[in-house]
Amino acid sequence: MKKLSLSLITLALSSNMAFAAPDLILTNGDIVTVTGEQARAQAIAIKDGNIVAVGSTEDVLKHKDEGTEVRDLQGKTVTPGFIDAHGHFAQYLPLIENEFLYPAPMGDIGSIEDIDKKMRKYFAREDLDNDILHVAFGYDDAELAEKRHPTKEDLDAFSEDFSFCAVHVSGHLASCNTQGLAFIGYDANTPNPDGGVIRRDASGEMTGVLEESAIYAILGALPTETKEDAIRKFLKVQDMFASYGVTTTQEGLATLPAINAMKTMADNGLMKIDLLAYAKWVDLDEAVKIMPMKSTTNGFTLAGVKLVGDGSPQGKTAYLSSPYYEPPHSHAYDYHGYPVLSQEEMNHWVDKAYAMNAQVLSHSNGDASADILLNAVERADEVHGKEDRRTVVIHAQTTRLDQVKRMKENAMIPSFFPAHTYFWGDWHKESVLGPWRASNISPMGWANSNDLMFTIHMDAPVLFPDMMTNMWTAVNRVTRSGEVLGEHHKISPYQALEAITINSAYQNFEEASKGTIEVGKRADLVVLDANPLEVDPMTIKDIAVLETIKDGQTVFKLASN
Repeated sequence: MKKLSLSLITLALSSNMAFAAPDLILTNGDIVTVTGEQARAQAIAIKDGNIVAVGSTEDVLKHKDEGTEVRDLQGKTVTPGFIDAHGHFAQYLPLIENEFLYPAPMGDIGSIEDIDKKMRKYFAREDLDNDILHVAFGYDDAELAEKRHPTKEDLDAFSEDFSFCAVHVSGHLASCNTQGLAFIGYDANTPNPDGGVIRRDASGEMTGVLEESAIYAILGALPTETKEDAIRKFLKVQDMFASYGVTTTQEGLATLPAINAMKTMADNGLMKIDLLAYAKWVDLDEAVKIMPMKSTTNGFTLAGVKLVGDGSPQGKTAYLSSPYYEPPHSHAYDYHGYPVLSQEEMNHWVDKAYAMNAQVLSHSNGDASADILLNAVERADEVHGKEDRRTVVIHAQTTRLDQVKRMKENAMIPSFFPAHTYFWGDWHKESVLGPWRASNISPMGWANSNDLMFTIHMDAPVLFPDMMTNMWTAVNRVTRSGEVLGEHHKISPYQALEAITINSAYQNFEEASKGTIEVGKRADLVVLDANPLEVDPMTIKDIAVLETIKDGQTVFKLASN
């Protein structure tokens, strides 16, 4: 797009508009409006949480009066507030004060011995409750020296007196100690739940490792909290998201307790950022009794329904159309994962969501799972008629080119997880998918060639909701070893910025109020210490969020800024 002059931007947006003097004017900035790749401005005027003028510092200052606060940005970059296209806000609530077992660069866990050392310190604390289930999050067997999941015996070594489960970084697997298995109700006679596996050794004894729906018992066993504890943790989680520039986030698999808890926080005016919840499919009927579908309370919205079609590629539970490069834990050579929802079940839930006017988000990592979703969407469109539903394919990791074309035909939106290229790219190439399929994970190049809009996300808490790292991985597609994985699927920095702003706003049906810096939109903004469109693309991840502004109010400010 041809770069517009600053005065023309102001005239185009605010001429002939009569409005009261702004509450706040930000001046002398490098403002990326996301209204075109070259479109820039210097100043923004804000009134009652909305943008009322954008343009040159000289022109925007004409709107101020004695009551207007004027802040000089001193050349700092401003973009629209970042929108978390997919993540799990509520999953942080029981974790935010617990131990994290992330590998580098998010943490320091590189072996089962490291888990042992860290958790021994935790269980040595004198204030621990012996009557609850203790949970730690984030171990990654792909990055552990042993290249395996910890077993119940590994965990018993440091936690015998406590019930304990360690949840895999994907959120799709876990390992529990002996007492933890008993605490969540599992014994030698417990059958595998539908869509899940309780791993057992050759003698039939539980190993401690749980897959997919088998981990849901952990969630049901978490301790209840006092009101004070719940509020404290809720505010901590909000502050963490805001520190990454996120002004709109998501709970992408909202259980009934989570919906109740988040609505209670909203009812009490505790929302600092906006939060969209997608009800877990089995809870849909009860969820709409708590609040009507697509209704909003003080920034909290029940936006739709979340389906889970399969599992995790790095955990080797995603449902693929062809076998894994190296099958896991003694599976046969032709193992290719498994679905969580069958075709019949997916048809039922998509149909139910359409009838309820609920937007569908469906977790589909494997291409076989994506086929099941696409079939269900096409079937439901025949029954209910095509409408603007914006069904979202979450992760879409191993999506094939023919599926990209079907998504375009069905007006669907893939929300890719390009951070896999860095965090698990080498693992995908060497063990999960093999070189060719690994090079085509998160196929943004195919989406571009078919003019298919997409978003990108970090799937927090799988990874922190760090939008600069999110952009960096999508633009560079480098692995931990430094290899470029899928050159043909790289996107430009501007496309990456669109993916976490205007495209994500569109995904959420909020493009009229969010996603760009324009008159009439909400003043959701991020102040950065460098322009991600102008720096060396390999340094995008190093850009600092200096300030996050939600509806014209600062909700995060870097202490040194």
